[in-house]
Amino acid sequence: MKAKNILGLTLVLAAFALNAQPVKVFQDVKISVKNASVNTPNSDFASAIDQGELIYNTEVKVQVPKVKESYLFYDVFSSQIQPEGRLAKQGEHRPRITTKVQEGPMSICKATDEMYLTQSYELETDVQNIVFKKENIRLGIVKFKKGKDGWTEEGQFPFASKDYNVAHPAVNQTGDTLVFVSDMPGGFGGTDLYYTVRKNGEWGNPVNMGDGINTAGMDMFPHWDKDGILYFASDGRGGQGGLDIFYTTFKGGKIGTISTFDNDINSKSDDFGFIPGPQERYAYFSSNRSGGQGSDDVYIVLPEEYKFDLLVLSSFTDKPVANVKVEIKNAKGKVVAEAMTDKEGRTPLTLEMNEAYDLIASKSGYYDKGKKINLTPEGEFVKKEEVLYIDPSHRLTGQVVNIMGDEPIEGAIITIAQDGQTVDVAYSDGQGNFKADIQPDHNYLVTAEADNFFGTDVEFSTAGMEPGELFYYFQLYPLDAGTRIGLNNIYYDYDKSNIRPDAARVLDRMAETLIKYEDIEIRLESHTDCRGTDHYNQLLSERRAKATLDYLVRKGIDKSRIEAIGYGETKPVNECVDGIDCPEEMHQENRRTVFEIVKSKATKKTEK
Repeated sequence: MKAKNILGLTLVLAAFALNAQPVKVFQDVKISVKNASVNTPNSDFASAIDQGELIYNTEVKVQVPKVKESYLFYDVFSSQIQPEGRLAKQGEHRPRITTKVQEGPMSICKATDEMYLTQSYELETDVQNIVFKKENIRLGIVKFKKGKDGWTEEGQFPFASKDYNVAHPAVNQTGDTLVFVSDMPGGFGGTDLYYTVRKNGEWGNPVNMGDGINTAGMDMFPHWDKDGILYFASDGRGGQGGLDIFYTTFKGGKIGTISTFDNDINSKSDDFGFIPGPQERYAYFSSNRSGGQGSDDVYIVLPEEYKFDLLVLSSFTDKPVANVKVEIKNAKGKVVAEAMTDKEGRTPLTLEMNEAYDLIASKSGYYDKGKKINLTPEGEFVKKEEVLYIDPSHRLTGQVVNIMGDEPIEGAIITIAQDGQTVDVAYSDGQGNFKADIQPDHNYLVTAEADNFFGTDVEFSTAGMEPGELFYYFQLYPLDAGTRIGLNNIYYDYDKSNIRPDAARVLDRMAETLIKYEDIEIRLESHTDCRGTDHYNQLLSERRAKATLDYLVRKGIDKSRIEAIGYGETKPVNECVDGIDCPEEMHQENRRTVFEIVKSKATKKTEK
C-alpha cells in the first residue's frame, strides 16, 4: 500500500478502559461496498468530509525542481457528495490544496475555522539535487486558517522533526484536542497514535495513547467524528490481513472498548482512512483490495438497511413513555415492522433503505402519533436516535406549598402510584409546581413529600374521567416546634377507638417522619364528636389517643417522645355540638387526631 509507505505515522494514549457499552457502527445491517467514481490508476484515499464534499488525496505527476523528470506526489482534491453518498464522476473533482510537496490526510475544525494538513518537507539536506526517495521523506503537520479568501497557511504544527514523522491529524469538534500519528522514539511499534490538548492557545506535550490502542505494528490514519468516536487503522491487532479499521470512544484522555467491523469493510488487504457520513447514511474508506482502479482506491459504504433507536417521550413531561406500540407501514400501507418501547421509552428499528414509511405510535391514555420516515435519497433522513413526542389524554398538575404562608416548596418529591404500584416520580420546580402523565380508568394515590416537612397524599380515580387535566394543591406542615398538624385523615368509626386502614396510612407516615427526624417530640391529641355523654366521650378520646400512641410504638417509636392527651368533645372543628342536627360527615370531622411538635431541631421556615 503506497499510502502506508509514504504516510506512515503514529499515535498512542494511556489507556483507561471505560465501562460504557461498546459503540457499534454499521453493525447488524446489510451493507454494500462500492468502488468510488473518483478513483484513478494511481493511489487514491479518503481524507475528510467538509461542506458536503469528500476531500481525498490522489497521486499526480509533479515536476521536481532541478530534476527534469516528473514524479508522483499526493495532492488534495474534493468531490461533491450526492444525497445517497455517491460522488461526482471522475474528472469533475477539483483541487482543494496544491503545493509543491506531498499532501496527506487532513482534519478540519469548524468551531475554530482551522485545518491541519499532513505535508512532507520539501527537501532534506542529505538528498538535495537527487530524486526524492520516499523512504527519506519526512512528514509534518501544517496549520491553516480559514478566511474570506480561503485557507491561509499559519505555520508548522508543534512537535515536527526531520528525524521522524508527525502526521495524520484528527482534531475534535471543539478544537482543543488533536490526535496524530508519529514514529518518534519511545513508541510501541512502527507508528503510534498520540494526542495533545490545547490550553490557553498552546498545544501541550504529546501523550502516547498507550497499548490500549497502539500495537507493535503500524497504527495510523485516525479520524474523529462529531460523536466522539475515534477510527484508526492497525496491522497489529490480528485482523483479516494488512491494515484493518478499528474504532473506539475517546474522551477526556480515556479510551473505550476497541471494536472492528464484521462485514465487508475490512479485507485481507490494507483497509484504512474510515470517514463516516452523517447518521451512518454512508461512509468512505480506502483499500488496495483486488478489483479496484489502482493501488489504493476510495470505497463507499452504502447501507441496504438502516438501524436506529426510536425514543418516545411525553409532550407534557418530557419523560420516556414505556409500552408504546410502534407500527411501521410502507408506501403501500403494508405493516413491515412492529415493536414496543421498553421502560426507558426506547425501541430499536431496522428498515430497508430507499423506501418511505409511516410510523404510528399508540398507547392507552395517549393520542396516536404519526411520523414520516423517509430513507430515500430525497428524504431528510432520521437520526440514529429519533425522538417522537406523544400527547397524553389525561394530565396531573399541582403545586406544593408551605401551609404556613403558602410559600412554594422547591424540590418536593411527588410519588404517583397507579393501582397500588408506583409508576412515576415528579419534582416541584421553583414555584412549587409539578406535572405528570396519568391514564384513564385507574385508581391513583399521589404523595407529596419534602425535607423538613410532613408529607401528605391524595386519592382519586380517573374512571369515567373525560380527557383533560387535574390540579391538586398540596399544603405541607413544616416540622418546626409549635407546628400543629391537623391530620384529618385519622378518623375513627362512631364509638370506636381502633385504627382504621385510612388512618393507618397517615400514622405510618408519621412514624417514618419520627424515625427520620430523631430530635422531634410530639403531643398527640384525640377528639370525639358530640354524641354521647361528656364523660363517656372523654374516656373514648383517651382510648383513641392511647390506640394511636400504641400504634406508633409498634412502629418503633420511643414512647418517651410522645405525649398522648384525650379532649373528648370539648374542641369541635365545626358547629356540630350538642343540640345541633348534623350530618355524619360533620360528626366524622370532629372524630380526629391532631399532632403538635413540641420539640424539633428542624430549621424554622421564614414566613412571608
